[in-house]
Amino acid sequence: MKAFLYHFHGIDDFDFSSISPGDLPRIQKAAASREYGILPTVYLRRENLPKLVEVLQEYHQLAQEEAVSNIAGFAIEGPLLGPQGGIPRAGRWYPSAKEWDVIASLGPLGLRYIVMAPDAMALDERIDDGPTYGDLLISFYEQGLRIAVGHFHRHAPERSATRLRNVLEFLHGRYKSSPYLVLTDHLYNDTPRNFKHSWRTPEERIHRDAELHRVLACDWNNTDLRELLGPVPAEMLRSARESLLYPCINFDGYHVDLEICRRTVDYLGADRLIALTDHTEVATMAQEPLTRSDHNPLWLRDDGAVAAGSSGYGQQRENILSIGLDDSAIQRMFVTNPVAAIEYQIKKKAA
Repeated sequence: MKAFLYHFHGIDDFDFSSISPGDLPRIQKAAASREYGILPTVYLRRENLPKLVEVLQEYHQLAQEEAVSNIAGFAIEGPLLGPQGGIPRAGRWYPSAKEWDVIASLGPLGLRYIVMAPDAMALDERIDDGPTYGDLLISFYEQGLRIAVGHFHRHAPERSATRLRNVLEFLHGRYKSSPYLVLTDHLYNDTPRNFKHSWRTPEERIHRDAELHRVLACDWNNTDLRELLGPVPAEMLRSARESLLYPCINFDGYHVDLEICRRTVDYLGADRLIALTDHTEVATMAQEPLTRSDHNPLWLRDDGAVAAGSSGYGQQRENILSIGLDDSAIQRMFVTNPVAAIEYQIKKKAA
């Protein structure tokens, strides 16, 4: 296996957010031809939930027949996400308790994780005057479905950091603790921050050196990261070091500047990170058109918001080498770590 593509949105002509059950053999063939293991990531439109159920049912059957060996399951990004960011507009919505039950039921069929904003609700807040957010998380984990924290709200960073910590303590208090128990979406993106993390246009790049120096001039080990980076990024890094979650980072150079990627690897180590490409090869996402930026290899929504990248494994591998990391780090972040994260089985704590 050259790489395990843990979180991405489309290959060849297939937008994973819009596929049908009959597409799975051809997606398997595309992945096998490139020697990739893949975990297709779906933006879920509300009206597409029944179709996603059909896709997962067919995937489960094919997996039992060992006919989709390069597809390790599926992930959903959303629909409970923060309001900012370039996600497809129809991919952000508030499911009813019944719809959450349907999504949770996909765990045994091969839905491996769901990206959620952990600050969207308090743990004791109710859905439809029924189950609480905490109850929802338990319903996921009881069916083998984990959460990946990300797409935070941005108006109350301290509250977001506190709610993130509350979710981590809640889950680690009920299940056997492991860094794989809670996953993440991409570090730094769609997160309240105290720093500039990317410079995507010629106008922005004029200020890159000075703004980058502010973030990198100090030793992160001896710095108040809550002040430097912000409460949420600091909490995510702290929790990763405490083995409470397993973070991901994008090495395309435009989601996150490569120098910040390098500092993050220095701080956490390649054994604590998954390389996440977050790219697509298709000019649509969840039935919404995308266009390419004039200044970088990013895909944009119709309002100019960044929706995804277009840099796959090959380019991101070159980028990782360019910042001084070696093939062993690439193997860890692109194969060993994501495979271990996806193969992990949730275990209840002993009574």
